[in-house]
Amino acid sequence: MQHGTKTLSLTINQRNLYMYFLAHCKNNQNTPCFVPKLPVQGNSKADYIRCIKACEEKGLFIVDRSADNYTGWIMMPVTT
Repeated sequence: MQHGTKTLSLTINQRNLYMYFLAHCKNNQNTPCFVPKLPVQGNSKADYIRCIKACEEKGLFIVDRSADNYTGWIMMPVTT
């Protein structure tokens, strides 16, 4: 997967979350992109939160965590 000039190595969960974010940005440009509910029963909430943080650390998006619940958090494009 290419992001900027570097190739990123993403886990399946990171890739799915990033693809969700990209699709939302493409199809719903004027609405906030809320973090989706934990999609797979086999993953814990803590693992999912780590996945979100890892994507953010890789520079894929930034997250507004002002809501109490993670489903109220908003993923936004990285601004440079």
